[in-house]
Amino acid sequence: MSRSRSTLARVLLAACLVAGLIASASAQSANAADLETVRARAQSVADEVTALERRLDDMRQRREGLDRRIVELSGNIGSLESKIHDIERKLEDARSLYVERAIESYKSGTTGMRLEMLLAAESISELITVAEINSVAVSIDGKRLQELEAARLDIEDAQDDLDERKQDQIEARAELEAVGAEILSTLDDRRSLLADLTNEVDELERAARRAAETSPVPTTTIQQTLPAASTAGLPDGYVSTGVHFGGVASWYGPGFAGNSTANGEIFDPMGMTAASKELPFNTLLFVKFNGRGVVVRINDRGPYVGDRIIDLSQGAAQVIGLSGIGWVDATIVLKQ
Repeated sequence: MSRSRSTLARVLLAACLVAGLIASASAQSANAADLETVRARAQSVADEVTALERRLDDMRQRREGLDRRIVELSGNIGSLESKIHDIERKLEDARSLYVERAIESYKSGTTGMRLEMLLAAESISELITVAEINSVAVSIDGKRLQELEAARLDIEDAQDDLDERKQDQIEARAELEAVGAEILSTLDDRRSLLADLTNEVDELERAARRAAETSPVPTTTIQQTLPAASTAGLPDGYVSTGVHFGGVASWYGPGFAGNSTANGEIFDPMGMTAASKELPFNTLLFVKFNGRGVVVRINDRGPYVGDRIIDLSQGAAQVIGLSGIGWVDATIVLKQ
């Protein structure tokens, strides 16, 4: 029997309280030690899954930050390249002007500089070094050349620094990708193990029900023992139907506030609600986790991840201390 059929069967039993009470009580009493052992293992694995999911999410956020930083650095590098091109163009213009004025100065006889030396200069620094021009204008042009050359060198140094930082970011991202792949592989293994343990719990519960069919335990005894076992801490004003089931639960809230739930309500992350794939809308559940309980109302559909049986609202999860995913016990209850 699949999980959805098993849960649906429990819901149908809730409509026939006596039958549901007997079935649920049998599941509580038969193979109790085995059930608790497997459930404890399932909870331990669920805790591992939660920790791995959080670590993976943290790494994804760090990777996104690195991606943004790489894009930003690429933009900065592109901007510097544009500045270098502009300066190189200005350098060429300044060099041409310098040579032009130097020749004019030479022709006017204001310098003893030899024209062939001026024209033979192969670089700006060599041009300035060999120039012996007394013209004020040419001297100013020479200083401008020096300033532009210094600016170009500064920008090239800045670009080299950005290139190095970008490469560091790329290497860090690659390392994150490798570690993330390892975590994801481990997470898949843990999820698979959790699914196996969940199936084992189902098998034990089915075995308990089969054993209960031939059990001589009277109904009155079942009625006396069941509520204490499954609904300890049930708030005043509620009564148990006796329909009890367990499994892996998760929670949701951030990003869904204001959206419509499956039954048409507006989702309130801090409301005491939950999502279920099978339970009818407005079903009330008493959900327990690590000894803490909360009553929630079904108003949405889900979860659709693995074998999780219920998705609690953020507020409900906080009440029972469920910070990720975990094994919970749930009982269908009614208002008195």
